[in-house]
Amino acid sequence: MVSVTRLSIETSLPVDENELTPAEKGVLNLLAEGRCTPAYVGSELAIGADTARSVLDGFRDVDIVGKPYRGLYELQDGKGTDDEKYRNTETVLVDVPFDDDQFRPTERGILNLLAEGRAIPAYLAQELDVTQEWVKNRLHELTRLGLVRRRYRGLYELDVD
Repeated sequence: MVSVTRLSIETSLPVDENELTPAEKGVLNLLAEGRCTPAYVGSELAIGADTARSVLDGFRDVDIVGKPYRGLYELQDGKGTDDEKYRNTETVLVDVPFDDDQFRPTERGILNLLAEGRAIPAYLAQELDVTQEWVKNRLHELTRLGLVRRRYRGLYELDVD
């Protein structure tokens, strides 16, 4: 039996799918699910993190993949980047089973950013203008409350289950 990897991306790519290696298709499929780190890609595809980073950087060179923060990759959506350095953390995008007044604006900011996709603590800290240690503590608490889950070492997402 032969295993075949097919792309599950619903957007058009500037490359021919037939010219992609199975590893490249796997990387794109993972990115279609959300932001990734090279370590996460490597563990999911059983390839080395350096190989994953090389594939991700190759896709960056042809503008298929963007890098919102060091070590964090995402599919390009064609919208460009925000001109604002920091995001508004007051808007609650996520329905939570708690009263809004139980969360600080920055905690709501973490939930808002995770609603946009997976993230690492350093990226969240930069976007919210707080320390990484503070973000890590809040992520631990939000994980305990069942709102956030750790997808892989240092990679977090909303827990939508």
